[in-house]
Amino acid sequence: MSITELQVVQPFPWPQLLHYLSFRLVPEFESVEQNHYQRVYGDGLVRVTFDQPKGLLQIKSDLAGDQLDDVIARVSRIFHPQLCTKVIYQQLIPHLPRLEKTLGFRPLGCWDPFELCLRTIIGQQVTVAAANTIMRRLIQRCGQLTPEAVIAADLTNMGMPGARVATLTGLARAIADGDLDLSLAWPELRAALIKLRGIGPWTCDYLAIRLGMDEDAFPETDVGLIRAANAESAKALLASAEQWRPYRAYAAVSLWALD
Repeated sequence: MSITELQVVQPFPWPQLLHYLSFRLVPEFESVEQNHYQRVYGDGLVRVTFDQPKGLLQIKSDLAGDQLDDVIARVSRIFHPQLCTKVIYQQLIPHLPRLEKTLGFRPLGCWDPFELCLRTIIGQQVTVAAANTIMRRLIQRCGQLTPEAVIAADLTNMGMPGARVATLTGLARAIADGDLDLSLAWPELRAALIKLRGIGPWTCDYLAIRLGMDEDAFPETDVGLIRAANAESAKALLASAEQWRPYRAYAAVSLWALD
């Protein structure tokens, strides 16, 4: 097993990042345990740990060559080890003192954009726990989370409205047919996603945070975010969040992590 080390810009709140990620994993493929992140990738296994005294993110893998380079890129896309958040929190903390507890917290990316899109659609108007349950059922039906597998699978009686099932298959078909490219720059990708039936502002705003890395993206209608911010309504939350610009995405993920 090879070990690759990536230098991290601290603060890097590894336990908080893992805890947050643990509720948003892809079942069967990802896990968080014993202070590490683990991912099944093809026939291999990837394990990521953090050496805080040395400030190093350690990637342990039995993959090699081009596959290892791909693993490093994917891990970096999840945790953004080179991201400096000092200025961001200096601006946010006067307005949100609670964020002192989450210094260095950042929007977490994903191992695979298609998986994240599926998970986000499934999470529309349901709790995180419910979304995890349905995601597990999806994997049981599909085996692998590829557009072709989703199109071919029987997704009836999964605990989702039919319209949401249609959104999943519509997304998969758009990618399989070459009508949607998830590697597009975010502004172009957002414009393409919003055209798909069943993908609205909340879905795009959430994906803007984790996939687009838009520092100011803000899903103000998210019930969990409204609760975490102690706001009376989405309108009230949006008004309060004006003082968090241009880093509302960081405020959002930190509030979710503290909730």
